[in-house]
Amino acid sequence: MERLKQLQQLLDFIKRRKKLVGFFTIIFLVVFFVTISKVYHYSEKSEFCASCHEMKIHYDSFKASKHHNEHVENCHACHVGPGLKGYAHAKLSDGTHDSMMHSFQAYTDGTFIEIAEDSLKILNGNCIRCHSEGFTKDKSHIEFVLKSNKHGTGGSAPEKLACTDCHLGVVHPHMPGDLFKAYAVKKIKPYGTYEEVDCLACHKLATPDVVKEWTKGAHAVKGVTCISCHGNDHRYIARKRGYVSASTCGECHQNQFLDFKESAHLKGHPVAATSKFDVISTKLLNIEGCKDCHKLSLSYEFDRFGGSCDACHPSHKFSVADAKAYDACEKCHIGGPDHSRLDTSEKSLFGKVQKLRNDGLVTKELVTCQSCHGPNKSHNFGKSFIPQNLDVLLFGGTGLVRLPTSHR
Repeated sequence: MERLKQLQQLLDFIKRRKKLVGFFTIIFLVVFFVTISKVYHYSEKSEFCASCHEMKIHYDSFKASKHHNEHVENCHACHVGPGLKGYAHAKLSDGTHDSMMHSFQAYTDGTFIEIAEDSLKILNGNCIRCHSEGFTKDKSHIEFVLKSNKHGTGGSAPEKLACTDCHLGVVHPHMPGDLFKAYAVKKIKPYGTYEEVDCLACHKLATPDVVKEWTKGAHAVKGVTCISCHGNDHRYIARKRGYVSASTCGECHQNQFLDFKESAHLKGHPVAATSKFDVISTKLLNIEGCKDCHKLSLSYEFDRFGGSCDACHPSHKFSVADAKAYDACEKCHIGGPDHSRLDTSEKSLFGKVQKLRNDGLVTKELVTCQSCHGPNKSHNFGKSFIPQNLDVLLFGGTGLVRLPTSHR
């Protein structure tokens, strides 16, 4: 009864003060709608998305990309679908979900925001819509993608190919490494340009052994990073499968590369390619079982000189000690196929070394191929010189100063 009485008093007041109540009602509605309008327009800006600390890393990455231009003014250009339905989905589904996760501090344990599967379809639809309107050099590429399917896995039907299957990371190229956890787990190769911290943070998860090797090597100590050798374009790196040519190493190790360029290892030899009956060079012998040794001279379409230093300096430590080890050369020239083996008969030079080893007179590390081939750190192993101590050991100090070319 008391509430009904208060309500009646309020209605009586409104009747007596109609003009005053109407005036304040109009003021309230104007302020309300202006505020709603301001909030709406602000919510359409990328800065609003970046106001949550979880989204700032996405926003900073977007600003660093080529997509941050007059055509893609804000996050909505990619993440909001067309029409009222697309807007409602972005606000009520994605926006509500992310806001709730932010409110409950769900990202404090290092997890990160991932785009939902249904929103991924909207994203790819916007890619096609925007690039079909003229913002692309090759429209046939879009037609090709729309007609293409992914390969089915485990007997499943193939799925339609999407833009993000290949162009992952184009709009967000500089995300910190923790955002690449999903890529590392799913073995997805991200595309885009990256910084050193991104490489390390991602590959600590994707290829931890590689990172450990690099960390323990001389390159890390001297500040030679992933980008120094591989470059920063992950699309190009993936196309080359991480290959780094000898000429890239030669940018720093100039003397060693100039020697290596003159060596038979890099120049390659004419051989008959299996099943083709064509004579080609070992620089092109990219055949399983052959390229393990012939990678010293292998050449690819993206490499002018060819060759690989990590055949002797295994990556990613690139240790000088490993290259000087007795089996660095012997794994190909002794342990490899018959056609690569050196003469190991008793009268041959290497036969004498092996006999001394077997008799326990010398260790494997005392007399190696590198003891005579490539003196004074030369990487042209056609150059040879027998040090005095080995001359005495092998020939009794007869003054032999040049290796017999046949090792006999």
